Amino acid sequence: MKMPELNVDDLIGVRFKNHGRSIEEGFDCYGLAIEVSKRLGHELCDLWYETADEDTFAANVDDVCSKMSSFVEETDEQQLGNLILFADEAGRMVHIGVFLEKGMFIHADNGRIRISRLDNYHRRKWKVYKWLQ
Repeated sequence: MKMPELNVDDLIGVRFKNHGRSIEEGFDCYGLAIEVSKRLGHELCDLWYETADEDTFAANVDDVCSKMSSFVEETDEQQLGNLILFADEAGRMVHIGVFLEKGMFIHADNGRIRISRLDNYHRRKWKVYKWLQ
C-alpha cells in the first residue's frame, strides 16, 4: 500500500487560536488535527465542540476515544497520519497531534503550530490511534 504524501509547510508557524479551524484565523490543537487528517484523506469529526466548553477540555480521553472508535483504533505504531492524544494526570484529554515520521509530530502548542519530537515533549501520558480502512 502506497503511503500518501503530506505537505505541512504552509501550517508551520501559523498562530494558535482557541477553537481556531483555519490557516487565516489560526488553529487550536484539535483544529490542526482535523486539517492534517483531511489532507491525508480522513475526516476527523469536531469532538471538541461536542464534548468541551470554552474553559476546559473536560472530556476524558477514554470517552473521546470511544466516540472516535468507529474510525480509529489504538495502536503502538508511530506512522504518518496516526493521531496522538495526550491526557493529564486525571485522564482528561488536553492535547492532540498528528504523527509525521520517525517520532516527529505536528501540533499547535506554545502559541503556534510546530513540529516536535515525541521523545522530547513534556507531556508524557499519551495514546496513539490509527485510522481504520
